[in-house]
Amino acid sequence: MELDNVTRPADQPQPLSDEDRCFLRELVETNRVDHHGRLSYMDIMFDLEHHYGNSLPGPVLGEVARLAETSPAQLNGFVTFYTMLSTTPRGKHVIRVCTSGPCHVSGSPAILSSLRRLLGVDIGETTPDGEFTLEGSSCLGICGVSPVLMIDDDAYGNLTADDLPRILDAKRSGGAQ
Repeated sequence: MELDNVTRPADQPQPLSDEDRCFLRELVETNRVDHHGRLSYMDIMFDLEHHYGNSLPGPVLGEVARLAETSPAQLNGFVTFYTMLSTTPRGKHVIRVCTSGPCHVSGSPAILSSLRRLLGVDIGETTPDGEFTLEGSSCLGICGVSPVLMIDDDAYGNLTADDLPRILDAKRSGGAQ
């Protein structure tokens, strides 16, 4: 479910539907039960991103802050600290290319260059069809198979530029590779 942006300009906050409020209340309470009375903001944010299409709309975060009995500013601080979370709409698939030292030395600049060319976007941009958002990332934790990238939850290592068209085509068609 996504918030309806048809009736209001994109820069105006969208009101939450009753369905959204019910979903958010259930998500927070389930998370509280699963974590023995405490909340895992990270688990909640990942669930929200999956539900709302790879971003965290402001009204949703405001309601979650209210339900979690925290301030919107504190929750926003949490969200903006982690680069894998975003309050800005992103594509259906998020590509994160590792730019840390080991990946840089083993070829991540060439991987990024090829992705820029293949997708027609730069880091931080989304393809016009809304399919992919390209992001740079610090260490993804799989240096032994560098250079690496992740698309959504799938990791790809020992990459060459020749691997990229196959990987992107598979993602476009709904596969992992």
